[in-house]
Amino acid sequence: MATVRTAGKVPGAEPPVRRTQHDGGQSSPGATASEPNARVGAADVKPQTRRGSTTILAAVGFVWFAVCVVTVARWVSSSEEFRPAPRIGPDEMADWRMIALRVFEVISLIVLALFLWFSVVQPIRKTGKLSLDGRFVIGGLICFVADAFLNVQQYLFAWNSANVNMGVWVRFLPFHNPDAPSRYAESLIWGPPMYVYFCAGVAIVACHHAKKVRRRWPDISKVTLFVGIFVAEFLFDFIVENTVIRTTHAYAFAKTYEPLTLWSGSVHQFPIYESILVAAVGCVFTWMRMEAEDHPDGLSPIESGLVHWRPALRGWVRNFAVLGFCMVTLVFVYHLPFNWLGLIGTSHADLPSYLLPG
Repeated sequence: MATVRTAGKVPGAEPPVRRTQHDGGQSSPGATASEPNARVGAADVKPQTRRGSTTILAAVGFVWFAVCVVTVARWVSSSEEFRPAPRIGPDEMADWRMIALRVFEVISLIVLALFLWFSVVQPIRKTGKLSLDGRFVIGGLICFVADAFLNVQQYLFAWNSANVNMGVWVRFLPFHNPDAPSRYAESLIWGPPMYVYFCAGVAIVACHHAKKVRRRWPDISKVTLFVGIFVAEFLFDFIVENTVIRTTHAYAFAKTYEPLTLWSGSVHQFPIYESILVAAVGCVFTWMRMEAEDHPDGLSPIESGLVHWRPALRGWVRNFAVLGFCMVTLVFVYHLPFNWLGLIGTSHADLPSYLLPG
């Protein structure tokens, strides 16, 4: 007897599964509202949770925070190291340079206050939570302790003894060379803000302009976009640092890799890799912030593994994970390459005595 086909469901037959809009296809009568994750040939596959390196970064952040606490505590309690660096030699700064240095310190404090207000205080007042930008700002300030790694082996980065300072904590950092100088004037005024505006600051500005570029050229690739971001951040660093060095003598590059150094041998010699490394750091921070903006839940890859932690611990884990990210980025993208190129360098700056260690 011939089988009569009907428009109804055939007994024993499964309804057809078709691609949903999540896959770029059209919704089908066989996919109901209770089956939003249906896929061709994989109807029983559960949606994958985005995983990240949150736990590892949180561990790094916790360890680094502990190192910072111990280092700063030992420095502050040291009667030999916790005092202004000595001023040696006969050289005196010109009055206009001293004024420029004080102006630079004031501007730096104002910039830092603005970042703290708009990225930390205001979001907490509005939402009761710390934003990713706020965590970047706080992470940059904590990671300023790592700035002493610049001279942990040799005096590569020269500091002006006229900076507002209480000496430096380099002697108490891991990997410090006992033969390296430890009596110089690490700035407590303009130093910390640099770790904010060259990290969180450039990321905020770059993401703002990247949105405009994406609206204007929606088909632009991320590679092209980040090439433009890198060039802009390179120029920003090059202009800012050379302006500060030439006008204030707040710092100088004491020893650099000569093939990559401009104005080699002079007091204002400038290693071009400084701007390359700073721009690379800025791009990494920009990438994390851009990924957070593109993520439906506003999570960066740093934070994407929080779902595997108990809700009560997620705030602490997130804070330490972002701090760990800041530290890993700064050490591996900036400090290690800078130190390596400086240690093998042969270009020595002609420094006045107020830029020499005591």
